[in-house]
Amino acid sequence: MIVTSIEQQKKDKSRYSVFIDGQFAFGLSATDIAYFKIKEGAEIYEETYRYITDTLVYIKAQDTALKFLSYKMRTEKEIVKKLYEKEFSEEIIAKVMAFLHKYGYVNDRKYCEAYIKESVRLKAKGRQLIKYELRERGISDSIISEAFENTEIDEVSSAVKLLRKKVRDFSDMDFKTKQKYFAMLQRKGYGYDVIKEAFSIASSDEYEE
Repeated sequence: MIVTSIEQQKKDKSRYSVFIDGQFAFGLSATDIAYFKIKEGAEIYEETYRYITDTLVYIKAQDTALKFLSYKMRTEKEIVKKLYEKEFSEEIIAKVMAFLHKYGYVNDRKYCEAYIKESVRLKAKGRQLIKYELRERGISDSIISEAFENTEIDEVSSAVKLLRKKVRDFSDMDFKTKQKYFAMLQRKGYGYDVIKEAFSIASSDEYEE
């Protein structure tokens, strides 16, 4: 195995990308490159290569993923994207993801269920918008559907509360004004039937806060 190139990483100037036989192999600090005597055009032994990838680089990638997860839950796609941005190889990323799955650090279904509850309770979002946002985070439709089936939400009540927060008097609301609030609820991700029922309840004289 021959070191064909050593390039400073764009997003982390303290680290360098090492290419072996023309292919990206791993990223190391300048100190580690000097310690292992890695130079362009020089041979790198299999034992050295394996120690670097299986120990130094893997631990660095694992720490990066765990730190990223320490702030809040993340989807598998978000973690993989983060590791790619840090210029870890596909082999290392696959090993890190296997570790995270094994010990329950990443679980897209649980992420979905938590995201759905938070989106409805704290941000009054409807099902359609939540589904769109979860897809954007790399969650499959099958996992999203399963998460909704396992999560109790009351879209109508959420839409009603949002309407009552915006409108205090429904008695003299004209068609144009009603359309404005209808569109607002649509942007929040509520479907037609939910919005229609929410208007009926919110505008009822018997409605209680």
